[in-house]
Amino acid sequence: MSILAVLGLTACEKTLDVADDGMSQGIGQVKNSLLQVRTRASGSVSEGATVAYPVTVYVFQGNECRAAQIIGDEGQTLNIELTEGAYMVYAVGGASAEDYVLPSAADALTTSAIMPREGKGHGDLMTAKASVTLEDGEANTVTLGMERRVMMLQNVVLRKIPMAATAVSLTISPLWQSVTVGGNYSGTDGAYALNLEKQGDGRTWQSATTAFLLPPSSSPASITVRITTATGTRSYTYQTSDELEEDYKINIEGTYTEAVGVTLSGTIEGTEWKGERTIRFDFDESGSSAASGTAGGNSDDSNPSTAGDGSFPQAGDTYQNCYVLASQIADDGESAELTLLSPNERSSVGNTMMAIDVLQDLAAGAGIDGFSDWRAMTRGEVSLLQAAHADLGIEDNACYLFDDSGTVKQMRMLNANVSNPNNNAAYIRPVVTISISKE
Repeated sequence: MSILAVLGLTACEKTLDVADDGMSQGIGQVKNSLLQVRTRASGSVSEGATVAYPVTVYVFQGNECRAAQIIGDEGQTLNIELTEGAYMVYAVGGASAEDYVLPSAADALTTSAIMPREGKGHGDLMTAKASVTLEDGEANTVTLGMERRVMMLQNVVLRKIPMAATAVSLTISPLWQSVTVGGNYSGTDGAYALNLEKQGDGRTWQSATTAFLLPPSSSPASITVRITTATGTRSYTYQTSDELEEDYKINIEGTYTEAVGVTLSGTIEGTEWKGERTIRFDFDESGSSAASGTAGGNSDDSNPSTAGDGSFPQAGDTYQNCYVLASQIADDGESAELTLLSPNERSSVGNTMMAIDVLQDLAAGAGIDGFSDWRAMTRGEVSLLQAAHADLGIEDNACYLFDDSGTVKQMRMLNANVSNPNNNAAYIRPVVTISISKE
């Protein structure tokens, strides 16, 4: 009672008195000292700096854990009765018993891993530690400054993904798997995979899921984007250096480009975390399963234009940001002729009854840079489009204009009926034919 009177605790502060009778004290030893434990946010003292509760406190004397208790919320203070001596106090915040496997006082070591339970992810993990020496009859207050050990992935957006994509995901690895009671990282083979959702425009894939992740366990770490189409999955990987760190909020924005495959730009920002940082990084398709090479026009024999296994792009693949409508490989296997469908299209509402030269001019204007000689589709090519329209995200009732041996005609995707144009809505989607070869 005299000890508590000396402490002079305020009326608004909750305390938790811990008399751990199961703790071994040794012969002739009596709990004659009091350790009071409080927590605070490390670093910033602004209103945005908070502690993640609950906080589990472990008190060690040498290699033996003498107490393991929980601070449930802000304003609560632990009062732990101990014998005199030197102690190390460790704390892990943001890890509840419902979400994590927490060692008990009887089992705890400083190397014990704080692991998420099966099916659970990491929370806003924080750790702290301090040394304290208690004298006979002394009351000692230790305030632990909690430091955040995770980074927050809060938004991922990938743009201009090919219309043929049926699934898009992003993976970050390798990550640390856990923190220990002593505040160190452990487990080097962690990874985080995130499936993105297609947005209304059909070419943007996004996830606004907030996830707390432990930082990379080695440098460089990898950010891998996987794009799945009807013909398979292609991956694009960027090796990071030191961009991914604990105590930062992370946004990743990516753009698929015809020249280099995928361009990613990431923004790391800290709001009451660790400040603000912006990173930008690009990667091409070298070493991945995707096709590589630069068109450089509509015929290019100087650069490799095949996939990593020596094969050429097939119908349904994506090449230089265009959908491969048709692929014809030469008999000697050394070159191929590709018919590419532009990712762009034009609406011809109210102007479908046009001359063939007007159709060709409109088609040429909807092509993309990197290729010349964009033109309107032929009857055979629009039939290929009709067969693949679902994979491309094209609606069943959409009509497309094409060049039917010098006459403008239209085809509806649902039933592939060919008819004369009228004044209803129709679209123009250009194509180009290129030749590519092996080295």
